[in-house]
Amino acid sequence: MEPQFGVFYQVFRKNKAVRFALENFRKHFPENPIVLISDAGDDFSDYAEEFNCIFNMCKDNIFGPSLGYHNYPGAFNSIRMLEWWSRQKMVCEATKMDYVMIMEDDVYVREPFDIQAPFALRGVQSGDPLQFRLLEDIKNSSGLDGTNYGMCGGSIYNANIFLEIYDDVVEDIKENMDRRLIDNYDEWYLLTAVDANITYHYNKRGHKYEAAPWLGQVCEGNTHLPVVHQWKEHY
Repeated sequence: MEPQFGVFYQVFRKNKAVRFALENFRKHFPENPIVLISDAGDDFSDYAEEFNCIFNMCKDNIFGPSLGYHNYPGAFNSIRMLEWWSRQKMVCEATKMDYVMIMEDDVYVREPFDIQAPFALRGVQSGDPLQFRLLEDIKNSSGLDGTNYGMCGGSIYNANIFLEIYDDVVEDIKENMDRRLIDNYDEWYLLTAVDANITYHYNKRGHKYEAAPWLGQVCEGNTHLPVVHQWKEHY
């Protein structure tokens, strides 16, 4: 099958899980470009060579002190979120593909699949609901009725749309994210989760989230699908 998507894979130190994920992905997708990013963790350059990946060693850990702390409890402040978006942009540009899969250590690729393009975002079947304030902002900005988010490992987004909206999203995050979270964290806290954040920003610009027909989760009981998230055997 002609490659349809590139891969963003950020790793740290779970070497056994990384090998499992890459081995099983490459069984079914030998030609798809992968960008393997060490998040200031172990040197995975040998894995990158073995599995034909582009390797990038980040100087700063995305959760580390060098990217600053903030006055609310969520995982990502605006600086960390901007770094995550920047790393995704790097993968879009490096792979030069129309779509990018978000790979994680607990993703098991069982068999090949067709992504059934076109689409903007496709993630897990059920997902979780976006908060009311995010849905309200989406509706006011684009007229779109947002629903769920679920851009976890195994999900795929449209890279052309990503690059098209990137500059606008960066300005939005700089101007609004920390302010909203400090003013009313409880109503905006999902902005600190990368899978909700990318869905919100796509939705806000008129691009909808859909369920991916290839992607299952252990918690959903649909592990017969081609890609399984939450596969913790080596995690």
